[in-house]
Amino acid sequence: MLHGHGDDAYKHGGAVRLNFSSNVRPGGAPAALRAFLAARIGDIGTYPEVAAETLTARLADHHGVAPDNIIVTNGAVAGIHLIAHAWAGAASRVVTPTFAEYEDAARIHRHSLTFTPWGQWDFANADLTWLCNPNNPTGDVLDRATLLALIDRHPSTLFVVDLAYADFCSTPSLRATDATSRDNLVLIHSMTKTHGLPGLRLGYLVTSSRLRARIAANLAPWSVNALALAAGAYCLDHTKELALPLTQMLADTARLADGLRQRADLHVHPSATTFLLCELPAGAGTATELKARLIREHGILIRDAANFRGLGPGAFRVATQGPSADGALVGALALKEAFA
Repeated sequence: MLHGHGDDAYKHGGAVRLNFSSNVRPGGAPAALRAFLAARIGDIGTYPEVAAETLTARLADHHGVAPDNIIVTNGAVAGIHLIAHAWAGAASRVVTPTFAEYEDAARIHRHSLTFTPWGQWDFANADLTWLCNPNNPTGDVLDRATLLALIDRHPSTLFVVDLAYADFCSTPSLRATDATSRDNLVLIHSMTKTHGLPGLRLGYLVTSSRLRARIAANLAPWSVNALALAAGAYCLDHTKELALPLTQMLADTARLADGLRQRADLHVHPSATTFLLCELPAGAGTATELKARLIREHGILIRDAANFRGLGPGAFRVATQGPSADGALVGALALKEAFA
């Protein structure tokens, strides 16, 4: 879908003071990364590499795989659409509720679609299975061993596993070599969520060389811009300095979940990561109404999650933003007026 995603603060002028709708790095890109990109603005005066060759090689070295196992993309969503294009007309199964772009990309490329709720691992008669792990918006996660066992039990199904939030979770994740050693697994990575650069668009796929050739056949030249390529290289050079403060973020999320349950009478889905799926109590109105009221009265933006397949009109998602901001959200939701 073109519209209906989170982080739509641009629609609300300057009314948004605290943004809980975007589950990327709180506070945006670190200052050193922003300064680096500002100094590289001259890069926009020339074409970028036609197929991101240098960053492809750097990522391959980082993961201990070959360059012909990597495809750098204009954000993770571009990778999703490349995969759907490469298997046009296939039978796709989507594990729900989840990110809408798997379904949308499959529909654009004429896939037949079926849907499986999380935890009901029925992959029969599927050419492709789309799985977000950790899952957006629920925060559910499968550990590496469990997921590999599922993948290996279904060798005729291509598993497309989105690891966009793997850095936001302490559960062991799939490794690049898990994908390169199998012919039924593609991993989707986002470099912009971890580093607070969603406006720059940078992602990549990891898979076997055979599957990579099939997917890359649809690549357009110069599909990743010069600043994004520079940012990717910088992030690989500064992995320790740019690492998320994950222990603190998970502690903040647990505190936020407790506050929402105790003070706001919400159902809060257990989460292994740094965002929370919440549901309004019966009779409290819709998430769409709540979102509008929180913007208008508190300058707070939440993610209306009612448009995720399988969720009801009272579902919304919030991502931790630190103790002070999280406290403001709990306070606003604890007011009776929030649900009036």
